[in-house]
Amino acid sequence: MTGSLTPPFFEIGPKNLLRRREIESVAVAAGRAGDDHGVTVLLTVPTALVAPVEGLGCGVRVLAQGMHTDRLGPSMNRVTAESLADAGAWGVMLNHDADPLDGTQLELALQRAVEVGLETVVCAATQHEAVRFAALEPTVVLYEPPSLIGTSRAGRRDWIATSTEAIHRAGHAVLAMHAGGISTPATARAVMAAGAEGTGSTSGVLSAPDREAAARQFIAATRIGWDEARRAWPATTR
Repeated sequence: MTGSLTPPFFEIGPKNLLRRREIESVAVAAGRAGDDHGVTVLLTVPTALVAPVEGLGCGVRVLAQGMHTDRLGPSMNRVTAESLADAGAWGVMLNHDADPLDGTQLELALQRAVEVGLETVVCAATQHEAVRFAALEPTVVLYEPPSLIGTSRAGRRDWIATSTEAIHRAGHAVLAMHAGGISTPATARAVMAAGAEGTGSTSGVLSAPDREAAARQFIAATRIGWDEARRAWPATTR
């Protein structure tokens, strides 16, 4: 695990779409691009691939796709916080649209992550959820409206600046990530320029003919958008 997170950052979440070698190829390309452009890259991988991807030492911060809240004990087929930390995970993504948690489960998962030093990215479907989750003080709140997930909508997202401010008010040092429908580098740039501290894309990177090149383009665009926002609102961006 490597230190605290600062913006700008970009997340890629391969879900279970790729085999290990393919994920590793994306990881290496994304890590190099992140280093070139000053963008922290988060890569959310299947649990069994946390250790090998982390072992590449390519500069990406490896997130697990989720975890159980069980403590160490005689359970079987449970992914504990301790096992993720021992595998080298930087953090864990919680409450993804494909793996939702109820309120009690989420709070316990956050507690367990803190106990072992894992950073946390908590997914929210609405601004109300984003603010409520920010009060629990995860590392990142990812606000991703379900209507945008898996789409290629490039329109204005007028809620980004106001929801980012609301997340900051609710949670000390919580970072605001905005995603959903980030299908092109131009959309990633626009989202960052609108006030996001991080963004991400899965389909935009993984469906490209050249995934490695796509990762580089998205990461470069993330940096450009972040710099545009800082020039526009130097006193309000972190």
